[in-house]
Amino acid sequence: MDQTLVFKAPWSQSLTYITVATCLTLILGIGALIFVSKQMGNVSVGLFSILIVLIAVVSAVFMVRGYEIAGDRLLISRLGWTTEIALNNLESAVYDPTAMDKSLRIFGNGGFFSFVGKFRTAKLGVYDAYVTAPRLAVVLKLGKKTIMVSPEKPEEFVTRILSR
Repeated sequence: MDQTLVFKAPWSQSLTYITVATCLTLILGIGALIFVSKQMGNVSVGLFSILIVLIAVVSAVFMVRGYEIAGDRLLISRLGWTTEIALNNLESAVYDPTAMDKSLRIFGNGGFFSFVGKFRTAKLGVYDAYVTAPRLAVVLKLGKKTIMVSPEKPEEFVTRILSR
């Protein structure tokens, strides 16, 4: 019987700042839209308010809440769902606090509740990020695929995932 190991996904200071600043900007945007709609009597402005709220909700749903090593799978906890990654072809797991430095986001979220999506660096090439604290980055090589996570105890996570 495999033991499930759970690791939290702590937020870095930069993620906290980006999320708070973005939330405040969205709130101010909604306030401005409400003010403009009252001044102009324009109902379509309300649709933009709904769009702004939708952006926040979708971003929150994709946030990373934690990681579980369950046998030959890595489970990434989200808000109400889980992303499952098979570990049967895991070649390496390395804690690298600079792994996300100079990353270019190809597609995804660059700091509103998490850093999630496809990113690229000269060092790693294209990788999938499920990160909340870049300085806790663990790089997983799975065949041709590279995945980055940021568990609360990266050294222990590496030891546990390699010895599973």
